[in-house]
Amino acid sequence: MKTQESEPSGQTHGHPNPVPPAKSGGRKRHWSEPLRNHTAVLLLIVLVIAGSFLSDVFLTPRNILNILWAVSLLGIVALGQTVLLLTARFDMSVAGVVGLAGIVTVLAQINGFGLYASIAFGLGSGVLVGLCNGALVLATGANPFLVTLGVNLLVYSLALSLTESKTLSATIPEFTVLGRGQLFGFLHYSVILFIALALILEFALRRTILGRTIYVSGLNEVAGGLSGLRIQITKMSAFVLCSTLAALTGIIMTSRTTSTVASAGFGMEFDSIIAAVLGGTSLFGGRGGTLRTIVGVVVLGVMNNLLVLLNVPSEAQQIAKGLVFLAVVLADSALRRS
Repeated sequence: MKTQESEPSGQTHGHPNPVPPAKSGGRKRHWSEPLRNHTAVLLLIVLVIAGSFLSDVFLTPRNILNILWAVSLLGIVALGQTVLLLTARFDMSVAGVVGLAGIVTVLAQINGFGLYASIAFGLGSGVLVGLCNGALVLATGANPFLVTLGVNLLVYSLALSLTESKTLSATIPEFTVLGRGQLFGFLHYSVILFIALALILEFALRRTILGRTIYVSGLNEVAGGLSGLRIQITKMSAFVLCSTLAALTGIIMTSRTTSTVASAGFGMEFDSIIAAVLGGTSLFGGRGGTLRTIVGVVVLGVMNNLLVLLNVPSEAQQIAKGLVFLAVVLADSALRRS
């Protein structure tokens, strides 16, 4: 029985049935399917109920908007990571790209380039790293985790060299609008951008040939290749998109603080994967979506916010995050085998 959240079966325009329909089409839904699809929603409900009892501030409009503003940066990185995870790959270099893109943007401003040109340079740095990641993984067949982890170290080292291990500050006052600006005086542009990107990507994944090929490359890339789908180009596109969205995040983060350092994206590589998997995207590819990732990101934001409101030490917050990461990975593996 096909549900609204089920992934495409492989039918694409111009390629009738390039991949055999999923075998689950005519059988009963497995008991684990609702759990797979709604784990993040259930967890979010539990956290909201608990937060309403534990803190008087938690459910205030101001705190909710603050949560959305705080998670929007991680959310944009997680959207790119989601698309890449659908191909059964992920990118450990996004943390370095966040720092590098902010640094490149600020350096462009310092050297006399205008607002839009400097932003273009920052985004371009993300595109280049994505191309390097994709080329190395696809050309060598090496493990994406190890390749992108190595690239992350190189990117971080480059960022340190460009800044000489110092903090750089933006020189164009209008640059702060991207990170601090608000629509109607209360909704930050970064939140709007995060949600808009999620909707656009969800549409592309469900309704375009490229999007359906992304699912196919995670489910059965051999069959997809034999059917004439451009699997290699699709995987390269996913790497580039992931890195470019990480660069966009670095630019917005720099816009918020008007300064940047090489370590600006520290921890985002793991957090973005946690958010995507928590939202229902499988580490093994072929299942998930960007709208689900919104829920996963919000769950992490609500959890962090609640821990802060309860004055939980930062060390304990990291322990909680690590436990959540282990839980979602083990649950994803167990549900996949069920």
